[in-house]
Amino acid sequence: MSGLLEEYLGWDSQLERALRLDVLGATWVGEVRGIAFAGMGGSGIIGDFVARYLERELEVPVFSVKSHSLPRCVGRGWLAVAVSYSGNTPETLSAFCEARRRGAWLGVVASGGRLVELAERAEVPRVLVEDGHLPRTAMPSLLAGVAKLVNELAGSRIDVGRGLEALRDPGSREGALEKARGMARYMHGGLPVFVVPEELYPLGLRAKSEVNENAKVAGKVEVLPEWGHNDIVAWEGGPRGVLRPVVLRRGPDPLAGFALDYLRELGHDPEVLDLSGRDYLEAVLYGSWIAGMSSVILAELRGVDPRLTKSIERYRSVARKLLGTPC
Repeated sequence: MSGLLEEYLGWDSQLERALRLDVLGATWVGEVRGIAFAGMGGSGIIGDFVARYLERELEVPVFSVKSHSLPRCVGRGWLAVAVSYSGNTPETLSAFCEARRRGAWLGVVASGGRLVELAERAEVPRVLVEDGHLPRTAMPSLLAGVAKLVNELAGSRIDVGRGLEALRDPGSREGALEKARGMARYMHGGLPVFVVPEELYPLGLRAKSEVNENAKVAGKVEVLPEWGHNDIVAWEGGPRGVLRPVVLRRGPDPLAGFALDYLRELGHDPEVLDLSGRDYLEAVLYGSWIAGMSSVILAELRGVDPRLTKSIERYRSVARKLLGTPC
């Protein structure tokens, strides 16, 4: 068993430690005009998950930004949360500085780096998560850190504690590992296509990103119901030996059921990951856990090193030169 797979299997301990983190320099914000999460890659997906959860809980706009620039509406009265595991992500640093210039309330979640230095200097509320992980394997720490920060600053009630039970239960744990092995064998030699209902779009992105980074395999995400207006046609002539559909759902879903029936009619045998019986954040945490483990197992089947991401480092060097030192 690879060391990286062991790291995913240790998510329960990582989450337990993260649930004890404190918000440093916390300042009550209270009513906000909106919340924007800024982050990229394995850090940015946290904003996707939390934004999707909060948009059903709050009556103000909430969204995730994956760029160096923020929408013009983000400014005074808004809460801007910068999430960067390393604390040195160029785009996130740029977005943080832009939000600060516009007078938004700020919050930071990181393990260190330039972002923490800026937050400490400006006395910005922050959560320092444990270091030593690859950003994509630090999801429990980042998710708990963002939840703590937003709960403390804006009075939300984000609870990721239920996910600890799912990660720790022996039966659930063994079932997750077995499901990950099956998914990896199914995806091996093909192009994974994650078909998801709209609420699980962030989980589809997470699953795609995991096979991208760990297994060095391209992937695609198709979202219901939009799938039924375009992607569905492409499957009519899609190569059955190459495309490997993986349907993610959370309990009975008529559209997901239709997609499964349709794909089977075309001769495919889709893999299904059903996350029923779990609340939203528990479902995406548990689903991300399985997706991460399956991508590492897929990397082993392909004979590639899941830890190495040389191309990302090459891109980051270009991004740093383009964006410079934002503040």
